[in-house]
Amino acid sequence: MNDDLPPADYLAKEVSPPLFRELITNRGAVMLRNAVERTLLVKYGQSLEELLARYSGVPLEEFEQHLQSPDPKERDLWEQIKLSHIFDRTFKPLAGYSYFDIVRSSGLWELGARAFPESPVTESAVSNSRRVTDNDVRRLWDTPIEFHVDSQFFYHHILSINFWTPLVPCGVDAPSLKVIDLSVARTKAYLEYNPKGYENPEPKDFAFMSRFRCSKMAVPMLEKHGLLKRMWAPEFKLGDVLAFTNFTMHATHFTKGMTRPRTSIEVRVDFPGLASRIMRPTRTLSAG
Repeated sequence: MNDDLPPADYLAKEVSPPLFRELITNRGAVMLRNAVERTLLVKYGQSLEELLARYSGVPLEEFEQHLQSPDPKERDLWEQIKLSHIFDRTFKPLAGYSYFDIVRSSGLWELGARAFPESPVTESAVSNSRRVTDNDVRRLWDTPIEFHVDSQFFYHHILSINFWTPLVPCGVDAPSLKVIDLSVARTKAYLEYNPKGYENPEPKDFAFMSRFRCSKMAVPMLEKHGLLKRMWAPEFKLGDVLAFTNFTMHATHFTKGMTRPRTSIEVRVDFPGLASRIMRPTRTLSAG
């Protein structure tokens, strides 16, 4: 955790739009406790379990055939199902309601809009759910992932905020999330962000990864630069939401004692045109 400051951990009702902007800009993430009605999250959990259960008994050979379908919409659906990454575009028609109901009904959408009034707020096309368990091979589950920034894969040119919402308590016996407590500006500088991309991309780069020096997110590199001291892995109760930017370094928090699976929803909202402005914090809240 940051040497100088306690975690950015608040009851959601205590976070004003100016404070939210300050924390998102200068810390990269803020925990919003008791932000969402728990009965709503139970509803999402049940819907996702029912949805994935439809496909859990499909024979592997048939599953692979769907993945190789000439129909791009069919391939898209089954690629989502395979890793439990059910996007809102798929979930909403099947379940009859949207992931964005989480942020709209809780006031989080309005909080973001009032925190950054100079930009419109839009629904992100890459809002999705994710089920995570340990590294055992198991269909329709994903495995823990290492440190990354969401802008490696999409929307590196704008600011996006992920309202990360687990559908079960996590962080003790179920995998959760860990983040690096660092300002957006310092994260971009550390990762040597180049919006035009480097001519000599690193091995394994794809999507927008060539805009960053992704190797600097390896744990030994983070430790070398003292950034593991800024790592924060909060525990989540049902209803808690961790808001962080597409430039915030984060990873699955997973230990051997976490034997219970976790399902979460990544409700992303976009702020077009804010990526450059967010690099100029209005206050000096942290070392960033």
